[in-house]
Amino acid sequence: MDSRRDKRIIFHYISAGFTHFGEKIAEVPVISLAVKAGKKRARGLAIIDTGFDGGIYPNIQVLEILEGLKPERTVYLENPLYGLSEFEIYSVDTFIYYNGEYIGLGEAKVYAPTQPEMVSEEVTIGREFLNKFKLVLDPVTKVVIVEIP
Repeated sequence: MDSRRDKRIIFHYISAGFTHFGEKIAEVPVISLAVKAGKKRARGLAIIDTGFDGGIYPNIQVLEILEGLKPERTVYLENPLYGLSEFEIYSVDTFIYYNGEYIGLGEAKVYAPTQPEMVSEEVTIGREFLNKFKLVLDPVTKVVIVEIP
């Protein structure tokens, strides 16, 4: 894992496709995130969601690396589609993956839904995690700038 500091990393927004009416959906700000639990690791794009209070909302690949681990605790959060919902909290090591390097961001909490229908196809990162580093979302140039101290 890379321990170098004072990095400025740029990611490009990704296309979100089109609605069923053929209207273009606004591009989505993302970073390339890696998470590690024990000896297992998952890596891929994570959607930046400043409306999500938590740390990391996992997809199935992230949930697979948590398999067999004991959650730190269980919490109940309000979900817009499912109402009050149960989540198990796990701690993972987090990294930005950039140009073949893993740049450490420290530990973060994964909010794992206990209801299978709530598992998303995407990983979402919220404010609890985003507040660990400087992040600039530039919708004009459609880039995300991450500054690691």
